[in-house]
Amino acid sequence: MFPRLAAPTTVVITGASRGLGRALALAYAAPGRRLALMARSADLLAYVARQCEMRGAQVLQQTFDVADVVAMRSFVAAVEAGGPIDLAIANAGEFWGNGPKGELEPLERARSQLKTNLEGAIVSINAVLPAMRGRQQGHIVLIASLAALHPLADAPAYSASKAGLAAYGAALREMLAPEGITVSIVYPGHIDTDQAAVQYGPLPLLMMPEEAADIIAHGIARRRSLIALPKRLLWLIRLGSLLPWRLRAWLQRPLRFYVSNRD
Repeated sequence: MFPRLAAPTTVVITGASRGLGRALALAYAAPGRRLALMARSADLLAYVARQCEMRGAQVLQQTFDVADVVAMRSFVAAVEAGGPIDLAIANAGEFWGNGPKGELEPLERARSQLKTNLEGAIVSINAVLPAMRGRQQGHIVLIASLAALHPLADAPAYSASKAGLAAYGAALREMLAPEGITVSIVYPGHIDTDQAAVQYGPLPLLMMPEEAADIIAHGIARRRSLIALPKRLLWLIRLGSLLPWRLRAWLQRPLRFYVSNRD
């Protein structure tokens, strides 16, 4: 069993302006800790930054698109100028899906999800990784989804983006382990965020963002390679994977949903 890591001094969180990202920022906000937060919404991010500062954290905030390579490298360089990054959480994400009449999600939505959920995470990790490898120390966390393990018929591009992210993380984990760098992949289920607000249908075992953030932070502190929440859904998915796909699809019919693809 790995020992617990020392509490990280500098934490980078992408997509920190709302939902799970906001909850993670607040979970890590504490005296003596530097938080580097980025998102696309300046007003919301500024509000989160103020909340974190009220808890004693030192906060650096910037607004830009997570897939912007130049902006991400500049952001990370500004953070590292004040000290090494101990923990980087690639959280920024989008969720869309098929419409109420079964129409496939709009192509622009599908491409946007792949850009944010997968490309954005890769851009983020490429920015923080060189310094971590130089120090042979650091922790990378990728926020995937249980949809990476059980693709959702009603959210195909989202499922693909998260499955790709999980595969990327698994490859990184094997690559970086000999260098002393930990990679954790997080597989959340339903969380009460903007994602849930546009999803019309059952949301089994819905969690509050604060509860999810606490579970994730707990797993990160223990260097867990896989953090799934809630665990019951993970085990159901694993059991379901043993069934023929047609039977599995039939059993999933009561959980089908549609998405409002309007801003």
